[in-house]
Amino acid sequence: MSKISIHLFSLFAALALFISACAGGNPLRASDKVVVQLSWFHSVEYAGFYTALEKGYYAEENIDVTLIAGGPEVDALSEVDNGNAQFGISTGDSLIIARTKQQNLLAVATLFRNNPLVVMSLVSGEIQKPEDLSGKTVGVIAPDLSTTWDVQFLALLQRMGIERESVNFSAIEDYHGANEITSGKVDAMSGMFATNEPILAEMEGDELNLIYYKDYGVDVYPNTLFVTEEFAQANPDLVTRFVRATLRGYQYAIENPEETAALALKYDETLDLEFQQEVMKAQIPFIDTGDAPIGSMDENVWNTTQEILLEFGLIATPVDLATVYTNQFIAP
Repeated sequence: MSKISIHLFSLFAALALFISACAGGNPLRASDKVVVQLSWFHSVEYAGFYTALEKGYYAEENIDVTLIAGGPEVDALSEVDNGNAQFGISTGDSLIIARTKQQNLLAVATLFRNNPLVVMSLVSGEIQKPEDLSGKTVGVIAPDLSTTWDVQFLALLQRMGIERESVNFSAIEDYHGANEITSGKVDAMSGMFATNEPILAEMEGDELNLIYYKDYGVDVYPNTLFVTEEFAQANPDLVTRFVRATLRGYQYAIENPEETAALALKYDETLDLEFQQEVMKAQIPFIDTGDAPIGSMDENVWNTTQEILLEFGLIATPVDLATVYTNQFIAP
């Protein structure tokens, strides 16, 4: 066979493969490009995204993903609403409030299925239940108690019949472990993630009591994955593929916590590896509750969230929660 014949044969073979792929419903096409606006700085909280990127899960779904770190000056809701990002992460209550402001944002999964918020105190302080907070000084996130973490703490007090005036509030300035407590500034710290400050405090030798908000009827999703309603309607297949790859990443993360924690350092080399590993392990029961698929959301949690918003006047009237979240993109 001549060189020309060999060349023509190769061209026809490649053309045949292309036609075969198209006929089989798998035409060659460019990757879908999406931007994900994280709610906070890079950390192992976003382990599923890192894993899906590093293990090629997004690539297998033909998605090119860019992760953008968040922070106190970044509003993930606005970034997604104005089109700078296609996916974002924010709290469940913020999505309900957004709906009342005509921002049509839709939660398609949650990273944590249980609320990780706790009131943290030292064992020596003998604060074991909410009633023990009466007469105590409790650290809060904002002086005006306006953040979601503070509102949830107030909801906890209200549900337990504890008078707000019976508790002294002090704005937290030092978030390093239990420093505010050990220094004597406060008796307890509210609004702490069980997967963060308590882990560091225990690593430094502090013995803690933790009061979990969810144990007293305050269950709000802290980190939902959301898109605009219009994007979900126009790109259902893309949303399904993205959610599938992300949750696959989280499944791998909970099965391989130490390996996955190390991936976080690729996105922020200043992170402490040991701390990230301990945080990843602590996150597992919040990600995988064992009673439903990871990422899936419960109607009762959304109802509780809306009730809290109504109780504290953060929304004037209820919204149709079916417009705020959906499990349709999560495999059973």
